[in-house]
Amino acid sequence: MIRIEEVTKIDKKRIAIMDTSSVSFMQSLQNNGIKPDSILKDYELILIPKWVLTEIEDAPGRAEFVQKLIDDGYPVFSIAEESYSGLTGYEEGNLYQMVLASVSLVVSVKSYLRRHVGNKDSLDIEAYAEWIKRLYNEWPVPGEVLASGRTKKKNAGEISVTILAEIVSWYYPETESLTVYSQDRDTYKFHLEAAAQIRNLFSARTPVPVSYKSNDCILCQLFRDGEIDERDISLWRKDERKITYIKEQPDHSVFFVTEMVDNVSFVELIKNKSVLIIF
Repeated sequence: MIRIEEVTKIDKKRIAIMDTSSVSFMQSLQNNGIKPDSILKDYELILIPKWVLTEIEDAPGRAEFVQKLIDDGYPVFSIAEESYSGLTGYEEGNLYQMVLASVSLVVSVKSYLRRHVGNKDSLDIEAYAEWIKRLYNEWPVPGEVLASGRTKKKNAGEISVTILAEIVSWYYPETESLTVYSQDRDTYKFHLEAAAQIRNLFSARTPVPVSYKSNDCILCQLFRDGEIDERDISLWRKDERKITYIKEQPDHSVFFVTEMVDNVSFVELIKNKSVLIIF
């Protein structure tokens, strides 16, 4: 069990949110001599949602890595999904709409919420903390049973990260930077869809931009900072995978690309300073 302090408020300006895939990747980097400070030194607050923490603790190595971050003084804290209402000033009607937007690409979860929460009279809707806890306990997406005996809640971690990112983005305008660490492309897709829908809810507000750092973004940063070279890429990038990036043209126009990229092409991309990896 990770010894981690839980927070119920956000009072920092440089914030990172981590999911299970990012923890696994940074653990691998550390095992090969890359210190976490190279990646995490700029944050005042590093948040791990409770649903994500449960997934991290399924693997002892991941749990040990997070515990070492905490013991070494990194500002790593947990936050329970039930606390999200407090982050919005208890605007639970708006929070329901934000959750619904964040799950909109997962049909079974969206249907569950509309059936069990959103179909009630506004005066009869139960407290957010109650229905979000029941949603997790009755998770409507089938999942595999792990060796520990726990049934994996498919997409739960990505959804929790998305909801938290949207709350910070729309409710904390003083935030200077908000970065989600994830290798799961669903997390990125959930955010794009959620942000578009929430914009209709908060038409008078300007959200804080949410940036993403996938494994490839981290490798690009480490390469350009001189901490790894091209021979190291294959240690952490085992096969061809999809990436999204922008590239500046000689006339200073840019184009946006999502494509499958093997390691040879990836090295050429990160050597080119006009390339910015989005995910």
